[in-house]
Amino acid sequence: MVANPTSHISVIGNLVSARVAAEMGRRESALCLFAIGMVHYAVLLVTLYQRFLGSDSLPATMRPVFFLFFAAPSMASLAWCSIVSRFDTSCKMLFFLSLFLFASLISRPSLFRRSMRRFSVAWWAYSFPLTVLALAATEYAQEVKGEITTLLMLILSVLSVIVTLILMLLTAIRTNDLLPHDDPFSCSLIMRRSGKRKPNVINSVNKFCVQV
Repeated sequence: MVANPTSHISVIGNLVSARVAAEMGRRESALCLFAIGMVHYAVLLVTLYQRFLGSDSLPATMRPVFFLFFAAPSMASLAWCSIVSRFDTSCKMLFFLSLFLFASLISRPSLFRRSMRRFSVAWWAYSFPLTVLALAATEYAQEVKGEITTLLMLILSVLSVIVTLILMLLTAIRTNDLLPHDDPFSCSLIMRRSGKRKPNVINSVNKFCVQV
């Protein structure tokens, strides 16, 4: 299977396990899980940045999963904080990386415009990364006292709550749109939607289908 932004979930799983192991007092296990997760993340980040340079590299309905790009470093900062028992320089570096990736994504609203036309289960990819980023911002604000850090924590926390509540409401109202019959990764569907676009888009789809 070709790597795509949803591959970050396996990395996040390792980092969550590392945080849990650290909270349970199993520091060596936490270090092992953290190391495996970070090595996987480094390879995945480079691979995906090279592959997903254009907005046509992923089906429009799946573009919310781009938010998983900053979920991994946010979770990594929380995991390392639990391992060393404080929000040290390494945690801050990971937090700043997640902030940079978050800012890079929200500065390109056109990337998500087509995915917002119809509600789908992929929209839930907005919620979890924002929540983890808000938690990391909370740890950072507790370590670095100041008005700016507190304001950043409040903004991200409120944004996370609002997004989650909206998604819960939409999920309850539009349950029929959660799992549509069309597969966003179906090669025939992608080519049909891309038929009126540039030829290089169809060529990239053909390469993707061959790899799968």
